Amino acid sequence: MSFYLKTAVLSVAITLLSNVLPFFEGASSFPIWYCVILIYALLTIFSWRWILKAHKGSAIKFTTAVNGITALKMLLTLIIITSYLVSQYPFPEQFVFGVFGLFIAFTGLFVSATTQLIKKF
Repeated sequence: MSFYLKTAVLSVAITLLSNVLPFFEGASSFPIWYCVILIYALLTIFSWRWILKAHKGSAIKFTTAVNGITALKMLLTLIIITSYLVSQYPFPEQFVFGVFGLFIAFTGLFVSATTQLIKKF
């Protein structure tokens, strides 16, 4: 299965799971939640393309790409959470924990795919 298909399946699974979990019902009722899922999916695809380009280059290029991706994801997560909390939307706890869950899920997918890429060569 291609990385892009795995990312799409993960996005759909998270969307469905967030609608089924009773304790997450409040935060998943807002369109912003689905926008955040889309942002993480697109960021993961962007990161994968960056890694594919960097993998063909030198070791320092690959390391720089990994560090850049990590910094980008961490800062984006901070911006998303801070913006939501400052906007005073309802269900802040569920949203914050949900965003951390998204971060972990998409990072796990990315690290797994990157590890498989490195083992091939």
